Amino acid sequence: MNLDWHRLKAVVIESDDWGLAAWVADEQAHRVLADTPAFRSPAGRIYGRSTLESAGDVRALGELLMRYRGGDGFPPVWQANTIMAAPDFTRLTPPLFEGDALPLVDLPALPPRWARPGLPEAVDTAIEAGWWWPELHGLHHVPVDAWLAALRRGAADARRAHAQQCLVCEAVEASGEYDAGETATRVTGNLDEAIARFERRFGRKPTSFCPPDYRWDARLETLAEARGVTTFQGRSERPDRRPVRIRRWLDGLSWPERGGKVFYLPPRISFEPRGQAAPAGPVGLAAALERARAAWRRGQPAALSTHRANYAHLDAIWAERGRNALGQLLAGLTAEGATFLVDAEVRALVERSWSVRPIGRRGVMVRFYGVPREDIRFPLPTGVTGVTVAEGAGGDRAKVRIEGSDVVASLDPGEYLLEWNRG
Repeated sequence: MNLDWHRLKAVVIESDDWGLAAWVADEQAHRVLADTPAFRSPAGRIYGRSTLESAGDVRALGELLMRYRGGDGFPPVWQANTIMAAPDFTRLTPPLFEGDALPLVDLPALPPRWARPGLPEAVDTAIEAGWWWPELHGLHHVPVDAWLAALRRGAADARRAHAQQCLVCEAVEASGEYDAGETATRVTGNLDEAIARFERRFGRKPTSFCPPDYRWDARLETLAEARGVTTFQGRSERPDRRPVRIRRWLDGLSWPERGGKVFYLPPRISFEPRGQAAPAGPVGLAAALERARAAWRRGQPAALSTHRANYAHLDAIWAERGRNALGQLLAGLTAEGATFLVDAEVRALVERSWSVRPIGRRGVMVRFYGVPREDIRFPLPTGVTGVTVAEGAGGDRAKVRIEGSDVVASLDPGEYLLEWNRG
């Protein structure tokens, strides 16, 4: 049965850079680094005072999202593409910066200057509430070979940034964690460690991957596929000789590509308020809404890209304006009946017309758009002894039972929140 994407009006909010200890930890770091090349660049003028999120930033985002309901009656879900570690600046010491392995501090821990009290607990609470969905963005967002080479040869901007517990410099901005210029050993190790840390932190494997800076090649896809990570975001944004708008158009025409093990999300729709309460232009409010409508007309989900820098910033007014602009976008989308998914749900719906997404430990969101009353089956979490249909279309007709280690559900097309009974 083919899913009617026109009717569903699906939206995926893909937001990069959560957990990333960059650009600057505090105002002092920005004052020291403001005149370095990376901070004077076009990207630096946009991102220069962006910072690691706080617990308050996470809570404020959740309060905003929970004001809205999609066409299915459920609130938006925020796909937070997450960086899993930060350089351990105290162990990476001048003047020689010795060692081949980059010393790391793993989430939820952070380097001293980047301390964010209560942040892990805020993220955990958001995951349990069901509106925060982590996915993989990378291990540390650093092209290690390029960065260490700059530090060791005495590049002034790299060393000045390091002294501020900052990794941003020309060498880092010119490359990427999984860039073709990084050695195969480095790329493989970074991927393995990122996946392992993700699973330890969030209790599941990543189901989608957005490599930092959109810099990757076939080598990374082959490595990721061997490790069971086969859904990629942002393919149209990768560096190429063709303009981005042409790549997005061509990729949009071919979505979804079928038959391969690697699944690509549709071309991204940029929404970047950048401190503006009513952003205009190609990355503003009106453009994002129109491009979402265009995706729906093509029979595709709208993959909205909005970076953390819009909502976590040294300037509290900048972040507040970003949230206000996001509220306008959500109001526009929900007024048109948008339904909010994550990447894993999009892929599952393409491949089998139904999906299952955990809502913390309390239950799962089941979306079923297949043949009415046809049984679907998925694994029962450890420790669960019963299941209840808490919300959903036609909930009185929904039949859900446990068979051995599986949940078996017989449903009418629609969306259902199933809650677990434990012990």
